[in-house]
Amino acid sequence: MSNNIKIVSLNEQKIMKHTIILTVILSILFVVLNYVIHKDFSPSILGFILGVVIYLVVSLLLVVINEILNLLGYRYRCKVAPESLSLSIHPEKGLVYSKTTEKIKNAQYQSIFLTSFSFTGIIPLAIGFAIGSYPLLLASASFIAGGLANFVGIYKLRHFPDDALVKDQPDQFSVYVYLEDEKQES
Repeated sequence: MSNNIKIVSLNEQKIMKHTIILTVILSILFVVLNYVIHKDFSPSILGFILGVVIYLVVSLLLVVINEILNLLGYRYRCKVAPESLSLSIHPEKGLVYSKTTEKIKNAQYQSIFLTSFSFTGIIPLAIGFAIGSYPLLLASASFIAGGLANFVGIYKLRHFPDDALVKDQPDQFSVYVYLEDEKQES
């Protein structure tokens, strides 16, 4: 590759391992905090089954909403052509992701993921604590932990100018960064 194209890669195995660990830690933390706030925990088989159903439905909804927000961000914030947008599902890896074939500005790319994370991670967490819903809190914990790859990627992209162009390669856990010249790199 040319000197003015940099590849920002993430270690997929390491990210997956840390995501699982973070999910467990956040789940325990959120359950304990919710118990402290609401002092209400009455386990039952019916409650457990209902909780599992709520968890699965909420998790699926969060994934769908997240990807819709990403696609809307690409389309309207980054002004990419609709035909450049796609959604990929990789059940063997447990991944769903949206992407564009167009290059977009680094700052816009980062803002898309921060926006969707706020709507699908932080807001459900706040609602979960407000209503004392353990399934919603656990879905939020797994979704927040799932955002780890995005945050590691955003951290790495902070070393490049906001106006540098990036092209996402989510199936490879990498992003190509296109710099105008070597002097712009931090």
